[in-house]
Amino acid sequence: MRSSQIVKQRPQRNQKVYARSANFRDDSPSPPPAPSNEVWDLINKLVAENPSPDASADTRKDPTRRRRGLTRRRRKRTDWRRALDVVASAVWTFIVVKLFIGDLDRVMLTAIWPEAVWLLDFRWLLVLVLAALLLLLFNWRRLGLSLAYVIGFPLVLTCWKFPKFLIKKRSSLFVVGFAGIVMSLGSKARPFIIALAIACLSGFMITSTEQPWVIAGIIAMVLVLVWWLSITAIDLLRSTAFIRAQKKFINWALEKRFIDKLPAPIVPNRVTIQSWTIDDARKFRDSTGYSVLVTRVLQFWAVCIDQYRKGPSVVLLNIFATVGLTIQVILAFTFINLGVYILAPAQFSSSSSTEWWTFVYYSAAGTYFGEISALAPVGSFAIISKLLNGILGLLVVGTVILSITLNYRSVRADIDADGVVGALTEKASELEKISSAQHQMSLRDLENRLITAGWGFLGIMQWLSNHAAGQEQRTPTDKS
Repeated sequence: MRSSQIVKQRPQRNQKVYARSANFRDDSPSPPPAPSNEVWDLINKLVAENPSPDASADTRKDPTRRRRGLTRRRRKRTDWRRALDVVASAVWTFIVVKLFIGDLDRVMLTAIWPEAVWLLDFRWLLVLVLAALLLLLFNWRRLGLSLAYVIGFPLVLTCWKFPKFLIKKRSSLFVVGFAGIVMSLGSKARPFIIALAIACLSGFMITSTEQPWVIAGIIAMVLVLVWWLSITAIDLLRSTAFIRAQKKFINWALEKRFIDKLPAPIVPNRVTIQSWTIDDARKFRDSTGYSVLVTRVLQFWAVCIDQYRKGPSVVLLNIFATVGLTIQVILAFTFINLGVYILAPAQFSSSSSTEWWTFVYYSAAGTYFGEISALAPVGSFAIISKLLNGILGLLVVGTVILSITLNYRSVRADIDADGVVGALTEKASELEKISSAQHQMSLRDLENRLITAGWGFLGIMQWLSNHAAGQEQRTPTDKS
């Protein structure tokens, strides 16, 4: 008979690991954190003992000769790029003129050399000869890159030329003001394109001289003008689109806590620092530098928004709105008055032959209830059109003057900007306090330590630090 014995069951391996990680308690005290001076002295020592290979072997052999060769190649690339800029500008200008204006090349050649107009019928042959000439003169690599540069020239302007120009200005107010104006104009791009398309279609219908089409074109032109003026008037009574976009994005980013999810430096204790390697030192230095950089970016961001709301951008936007709306009213009523004249010429009394520019002059004067001797309203429809022209013109100017006089738009911008600046400053102060408590030194001293340790983004950090100096001691409740 088998003897019975009690056998203790061994727990599974994952259960033992869980017990070790969750229930194990070490009664021995943990080592204290290493002093900050000791940590940074060790980083400086390890970085000095393991320098990065900045210079290649051939540079060390003959640096002067290599520098001259680099300068010569850089000059050649610059000259080639400038030539491509000229070619790309000419090509895209021709494309835009061809699409939206007409055969300007035929008009110019007719005025300059009428006997050679027939050459334009053989454009394909000129393009073929030019392509063959380029293939003979240049290799495939340079030709392909140059062709890509010319084709993507609008992207080159948007993503490289303009940012480079703004960076060279070294003025945060200029950059932020320019960005605010572009964003404010771009925020109305969608309704503007729709209104422009309807207005152009209405103008085409009016100039068709067919009575049903003319009537439909006049009605559509009036409706789209009123719709567009309503959109613009509402926009003038709100803060600028740049401030609204900044407020929306910053509130969203703070709610999602993206900044808190960034990797933070872990201060070593007195035991672990003894086994530090160069990789550990660089990892700690880089993570500390990124945390300082984020703090400076938030402070610089707050300074830029504060400068924007105090700058001339709002005034410039009001001027653009006044001029733009006045021109739109004049052009719209030029076609409306022309349509009324096409339907019933007896509605107007003219002292000379009426042309399109006569109606432009008539509509411009009618915007402020003025009159001209070349054309005068006689019938009821012409008088109604002139009254509507003057009323809408005064409403446009009155809305802009009211917005400027009551300072309503600036007040709304100040309210939204104060909230954005306060949120950014509060988050920057929170990060600065955490960094000071963790590293036992101020943010400025930490920057000096990063400079000594040779961190990679020193230029950006110092530039942001100099421009964000006004926000370093600012609290969220401070008033600018």
